[in-house]
Amino acid sequence: MENWDDLTVTEQVLMRRAVAGHRLAGTPQHIAAVLRWSGSPDVPALRGATVQEQRARVPELAAATLRLVGAGWLTVCRGRPMSLADDDPAVSGRELEQVVADAATWLHGPVGETVLTVRASGEGRARWEARAYPSGGPDALVREVLTEAEEAVRLCALEASGWLTGPFGIFADLPPELAGDERRAYVEAELAPLIRFVRDGSIEVHHIAQPGSADLTVVPLDRLVEAFCDRESRCDDSDEWGIGFTCVLTRSLATALR
Repeated sequence: MENWDDLTVTEQVLMRRAVAGHRLAGTPQHIAAVLRWSGSPDVPALRGATVQEQRARVPELAAATLRLVGAGWLTVCRGRPMSLADDDPAVSGRELEQVVADAATWLHGPVGETVLTVRASGEGRARWEARAYPSGGPDALVREVLTEAEEAVRLCALEASGWLTGPFGIFADLPPELAGDERRAYVEAELAPLIRFVRDGSIEVHHIAQPGSADLTVVPLDRLVEAFCDRESRCDDSDEWGIGFTCVLTRSLATALR
């Protein structure tokens, strides 16, 4: 396990999350997404992983975490939500074995007084960077020139809290007077900056119907306009955060950090 390409998909996802200092919770859904984006027949193409499917990944995740810790790639730390620090204490030994074997560690749920995160070691980060930036570093990357609307969509996909619709979405509410062909024309114009990314496979659109739910539906390219024409699905009239349409980057260095 000295090189990035020696890692399994599960280990690579754990390392990508460790580079960003992410929580362990949500990792099974992240793995399912990576497999979906790669076209794997082992995961559904148009939805996220169910709770049962996420639980089924826990033994694999536990073993992978212990391997990465043992090989010096990352550490598991316990810290306070919203105030993670570099000196958060590491979890080790028997306690580590217990927490990674617990399904509650890996599934999204109510946030307690402390959270478990993964942190890349210096050597682990260097190995990741050698694979992520083969040309010699982040400064060597050349970003595509985007319009203002396209950049807003890209940032929405990059941010974990980014939403396309709903009370906190980057798209305006559907004008109430629009219906039929007029509404469709409005939505087609609204989605133009998004559709180019979905068409080339760099952004995936999700619909989440319930606040706090880990269940998501993938909206394919040929259903985007129809889906965004539906006022109820957009949740424009809701005051709840975390419902409606959102999007994620599927292939880029930013994806590695989600």
